[in-house]
Amino acid sequence: MYFQQLLLLIIHKFQGERSSTAPYYLLKGKKSGQTIQDVTYFQLHPYFSLYPKLAKETYEEEIMKLHAEGFIIMNESMIAITEKGLHQIVSVRRPFYNGWILRGNEFIFWGRVELIVQTLSQFQGNEKKFVPVQKNNEIHHFVKAFLHERDFQSKTFVANFKKQLFHLLENTQLLEIHRNLFVYRLSGYKNSGLTWEQLASHHHITVLDVKFLFIECLHILLNEITEEKYPDFHALTKDIYVQTPLTDSANKTSKLFEKGYTIEEVARMRFLKRNTIEDHVIEIVSVNPNFPVGSFISDEQIQQVLQIAQERQTKKLKIIREEIPDLSYFQIRLALTKGEEING
Repeated sequence: MYFQQLLLLIIHKFQGERSSTAPYYLLKGKKSGQTIQDVTYFQLHPYFSLYPKLAKETYEEEIMKLHAEGFIIMNESMIAITEKGLHQIVSVRRPFYNGWILRGNEFIFWGRVELIVQTLSQFQGNEKKFVPVQKNNEIHHFVKAFLHERDFQSKTFVANFKKQLFHLLENTQLLEIHRNLFVYRLSGYKNSGLTWEQLASHHHITVLDVKFLFIECLHILLNEITEEKYPDFHALTKDIYVQTPLTDSANKTSKLFEKGYTIEEVARMRFLKRNTIEDHVIEIVSVNPNFPVGSFISDEQIQQVLQIAQERQTKKLKIIREEIPDLSYFQIRLALTKGEEING
């Protein structure tokens, strides 16, 4: 039920203004103008790109279960939470995620931890030849360098590493199930970590629930790690956080805007459609509230859009444009995005 409750929370935040595919694209981290702007419109940063590998069929199965239970209503253009669904999420703990700046990279951090723990355990068991549980070559190279920079076979290093790990797992934000999942996934000397299926069976929940709880666990731990308190684990967070939330393409567009080029000029230089560059502008404004938009829309027009959105209690472009047909859909999208920055 954990994943379903997460879905209900996300659906509730969409305020009935998006279709049933919107939560799916959010969780997958789809790098489209619509999804990126929705992150800002509806304050969905924590949930963006939480599970890039989420299968459409799996997602749709969960949505149909929620519909059958009467927790949501939906049609071709809209999905919304019901009163029954609202009661379901009001009574549960709010999850902690940091998807916007992690975007699946928490599993790189996990892979590093997992391989280090396995290596230390095997060496302590005097077994220096073993099959690494982690198959990613980049993680292998990282861990090898990490261990070689330290006297990893010394009792002092092993003791300090264990102490940091145990202290991390004492974080009060963690539930007991978080700690269990983390520990039971680890492999060591004569001991293999449990599979997702085994963990799900052990805890009497679904595999999807296990995975999202595990992701939440990693996000909580990463939020706690500082160089002062956890020096070794801080080293394992290298390149985990997204430094520039922009997609590569939007970043290239942003650099051209910095040089003073117009939308038309950027589109021509990059051999892209104007609509694509407009999507980039929305994405840029979503992550950089100081980006100048005066050449696209005036402050008065922004306030006009925001006032109508407030009065009509909607962010639907079509409804707003009926009130101000002289503004383009792009200008309305831009005003709504700026509005979220203004309102925090």
